[in-house]
Amino acid sequence: MKKRLNITVKEDLIQKMKKFADLKGTSISNLVEEHFEQLLKQPSKLPKEMSLVEFVKTLPKSKVDFPTDFDFKREYFKAKSKEYDEQNPV
Repeated sequence: MKKRLNITVKEDLIQKMKKFADLKGTSISNLVEEHFEQLLKQPSKLPKEMSLVEFVKTLPKSKVDFPTDFDFKREYFKAKSKEYDEQNPV
């Protein structure tokens, strides 16, 4: 079953898409539906045989040099605690 979907698009883009759909012998609705289906079919950027840890190792190095003993988890929770305190003053 199909349902209606209302979207807002620039007027000049609508005109271009109408012409494109006519050239392709289809409707804008079909073009949008096909595009959505393609988006959902796209494979994950993470190869299945690669673990998350291996993937992270392939990422570019940080531009910031942190000390080797820097505790990211502790700093995260410290920042969150401060943020919470600022939002909820006693």
